Amino acid sequence: MNSYRILTGLTAALLSLPLFAAAPTQNADLVKAATQQLDSAREAAFRGDLAAQMDIYRAADASRNDAREESERLRETFATNEKALADASEALRLRTGSLGEMFGIVRQTATDLQSVTDNSIVRIDHPDIAANLAALSEARELPQLTELKQLWEALRDEARWSGEISLTEVDAVYPNGELANTQVIRIGTFNLISADGYLTLDDDEMKAVSLLPRQPTEAALIDNYLASDVAPVAIDPSRGGLLSLTAESPTFVDRLRQGGMVGYLIIFIGAVGAAIAAWRLIALRLTGSAVRNQLRTLEAPSPDNALGRILIARGSDNDDQELLEARMDEAVLKELPGIERGQSIIRLLAAIAPLLGLLGTVTGMIATFQAITVFGSGDPKLMAGGISQALVTTELGLIVAVPLLLLHSWVASQSRGLVQVLDEQSAGLIAEAAEKRESC
Repeated sequence: MNSYRILTGLTAALLSLPLFAAAPTQNADLVKAATQQLDSAREAAFRGDLAAQMDIYRAADASRNDAREESERLRETFATNEKALADASEALRLRTGSLGEMFGIVRQTATDLQSVTDNSIVRIDHPDIAANLAALSEARELPQLTELKQLWEALRDEARWSGEISLTEVDAVYPNGELANTQVIRIGTFNLISADGYLTLDDDEMKAVSLLPRQPTEAALIDNYLASDVAPVAIDPSRGGLLSLTAESPTFVDRLRQGGMVGYLIIFIGAVGAAIAAWRLIALRLTGSAVRNQLRTLEAPSPDNALGRILIARGSDNDDQELLEARMDEAVLKELPGIERGQSIIRLLAAIAPLLGLLGTVTGMIATFQAITVFGSGDPKLMAGGISQALVTTELGLIVAVPLLLLHSWVASQSRGLVQVLDEQSAGLIAEAAEKRESC
């Protein structure tokens, strides 16, 4: 680069020389001399550049040779290390033997024990665990002998605690939100009981337990168990799972509430229909009893029963046959409304109940679709209310309709029996009057 600059400067200087008006020979000599001087400068510059480039080449060649030697040395070192690592791994495998399998068993056992102890009711009176289960379950190296001993002690303690019954005091959360210090009996790893019933471990606060808002029927055994030395008590083998389901499962009253206003209306219709049916059955039973008493004393008709009023309405046996039949028919027809009273209402209510159930089903499905439209279908609990109303009202409609139909059939059969008795007696009276006239 420096030689190029020198040549450029010389060329500019030669070109700037003044040309005198001289003979052509002199001008040619001057140009030749300048050209020779320029060529010499160029050759000197090229030689200088060549020497510098050769120095750079020799330095790069030496650096390349050094890099090749270093690469070869590193390759040999890598091969040596690979062989040493393979030999060390084989030696470690031979030395550990079955310890690798033990390592997996220890991790699995620690993980399982941690999942059990984290949600165990034993923690309320035994909060400390001998082993660091979290560290053992996540370890990447073989456990030490002390860690194995701690794991064994934790397993032993868990087995021992699961078979003991202990009394302790804990902070219990009651359904009304009140927090009170309560004496609690822990039955192994299964249940917590107190004088107020069964308790469950609070998921949010491990130091507190909560009283079940809805106690199972087996809670009645707790009083006898606390009052005597030996008494039966129910335990939950699922460690609280069944008790939680009992608390969440709706009662009969809750089911009725899920039906909403339509459900209450169906129940009201059923109660009204049942009351009318009971009233009519009692009335027909009394009417039938009075008719049976009148059958035993046909000679002394009484106006306080249907048959007696028909006997009174027949008049004299000497009357015309057609007139007597007309009187008997009229008397029987007068008694029919009183005997068949309420049957049409029972039949109507029995037909309305399933229709109201269908109405509740449609209303519940509309509420379900509205919940899906607003909140989507990701959370089934948002749709549970509408679906519950749809199913409960249908169930209530059928539950009310079927008994009302049966009651209507029963009332109708009782009334038909009374009407048949009245028809038979009126026909008998007509036949008896006809025989008397023929005998006369």
